[in-house]
This record gives sequence, C-alpha cells and structure tokens, in this order.
Amino acid sequence: MYLALIGDLVSSRNIQNRQQIQKQLLQLMDEINQRYKEVIISPFTVTTGDEFQALLKIDAKIFQLIDDISLSFLPYVIRFGVGSGQMLTDINLQQSIGSDGPAFWNARKAINLIHQRNDYGATQIAFCLGDEEASKQLNALTAACEFIKSRWTDNQTEILKTLLTMNLYQEEFENKMIAHIMKISPSAFNKRLKASGLKIYLRNKEFSGQLFLEAVKEEK
Repeated sequence: MYLALIGDLVSSRNIQNRQQIQKQLLQLMDEINQRYKEVIISPFTVTTGDEFQALLKIDAKIFQLIDDISLSFLPYVIRFGVGSGQMLTDINLQQSIGSDGPAFWNARKAINLIHQRNDYGATQIAFCLGDEEASKQLNALTAACEFIKSRWTDNQTEILKTLLTMNLYQEEFENKMIAHIMKISPSAFNKRLKASGLKIYLRNKEFSGQLFLEAVKEEK
C-alpha cells in the first residue's frame, strides 16, 4: 500500500510572471523532498507547469506535509488530492513520473472531488481511500479545518508557520516560547491564538491523521 499526493496550483493561468512562480515551485519541491525524505518513496516532482506529485509511505505525516507546502507557497493557493492504494508499475525512485496504479488514480479522483465541491473556495484538500466511509469522514473533518484556516489573518497564519519551522504540529506547545520566537508579547500571542482556533484545528488534524492511518492499514 502506498500514499499518493497530487498538488495543483489554483488559477495558475491567471498568475502573472508564471515562469518565476514555476521556479519557486521547483525550489519548494526540493526543500520538501529534503525535509520529508524519510517518508518519501518517489520524490515530489513537478509534472506540468502547475502540477506536482509524489509517492509516500502510508505513515507519512500527511496533514503536516500538506500544510507545510501550502503555507510555504502563499499567497498562491494549491489544491491537494490524496489517494491510497497499490502500484501496478515499477516505482521511479528518482522522480515521480512514469509510475501508475490505484494510489495515483485515487489521488486524481480526490482532485476531481475538489473541483466538484470546494465549499466556495475554502476547501482545497480531499481524500480518496479504498474505504469510502472513511474517505467521507476525512473529507468532512478536513473541510471543517479548511474553513477555520480560511478565516485566519496573516498574523494568525504566522503562528502555524512558526510551529512548522520547529517541526511542531500538535495542539500542545509552550505559548511563551512560540511568542518569543515570533518576537511578540505573550499576551499578544495568546490573543492571536484564541481568535484563530488553531488548537481546535490541530486537534482535528491529529484525529484525522489517526483515522486516515487506521483506514489505510485496513486496506492492506
């Protein structure tokens, strides 16, 4: 069993200076391949000018990884389709092209789900697993988290960015330490944190990760 991820840059044709953006995307893929190399089987590869994909181990920290990519490429928006399944061809360990199988088919189905219903642009992540019921549950939880994130200000988004740089992706963390790193007062940090709903967001992400892993392991 494998985990396939397809990323697609939203409204890329309307982006000015597309060549520069494509270079930034290539650079980000290199950085992500280094940061998450322990869970990557076939590395993140840009397959067209505005799309990329990778093949991962099923225990990859998929929600953290997606948020890392998504926030690193702001203000541009990326939609993500995640699928699980087997591979029918040899796996290219150097770049994620030329390989095929249900894992990538399901990831493509997930991308299509976003096209069909993205909750007025708030939801840019979808899952398609062998377990249809688990997929529905994951997509419902993900949509709720995406709604929370879509309401964040730049200052609130910066909290999660800071956590990601420290490889922290959990509800519990030391507020004063993060405030110090962000160079703001503890009271200002707490105000931002409370208004963002980030703790609820990360709590649901942790639960979603457990649900995802259990569902994928059942497919074996």
